[in-house]
Amino acid sequence: MKPASSTPTAILLIDIQKAFQHPTQWGLERSTPDFENNIANIIQAARVYNNGLTEPLSGPVINPIHIIHIHHHSSSPDSALHPSAKVPGTDSPGIEPLDCAAPLHTEPVVIKNVNSAFIGTNLEARLRALKVRQLIIAGLTTDHCVSTTTRMAANLHVLGEEAGTDGNGIFVIQDGTATFAKGGFDAETIHAVNLASLNGEFASIITTKSAMKALF
Repeated sequence: MKPASSTPTAILLIDIQKAFQHPTQWGLERSTPDFENNIANIIQAARVYNNGLTEPLSGPVINPIHIIHIHHHSSSPDSALHPSAKVPGTDSPGIEPLDCAAPLHTEPVVIKNVNSAFIGTNLEARLRALKVRQLIIAGLTTDHCVSTTTRMAANLHVLGEEAGTDGNGIFVIQDGTATFAKGGFDAETIHAVNLASLNGEFASIITTKSAMKALF
């Protein structure tokens, strides 16, 4: 990973929404206990970096980090992510963002209704227009929308043909993604196996700490 100041960079925050607080919809066990804190930390660091670019004494404007929120709006009325669904025991719509990833009005929100953030959206065109050459991916869940979006980002060469398909320029935040237990496998195993499947072919897997150290 290269410093944001030298490389046009975008952060995709996938499906960090209140529906994933549903007590039974996804399973009783989730991986990555520090997920929310890590997401909050990297978003805050990116915003501080971006704010610094507008300071009068900061010198020439350099590359901002493009913070792009991806939200899932299911077409199934039975889904916890349907626009009409509420988080059980609350009046909060499931499609609302978690507090750790609430968008600022200056940060675009891309709405999808399938696993990939590139299907039926303008995300690919947006990344190409911004000439992004470094893509950081985090969010929910590791084995569904995070994995699908990462694979398509590599296959579509959204960072340019020179990026290849070996994950060059695409990074998934290991402790900024999470998933749930299923099929008799515990959540941490599913999380780890899916990240291992992405690593080296579709993306490079890094930690929040290492990403922040490299970017800023």
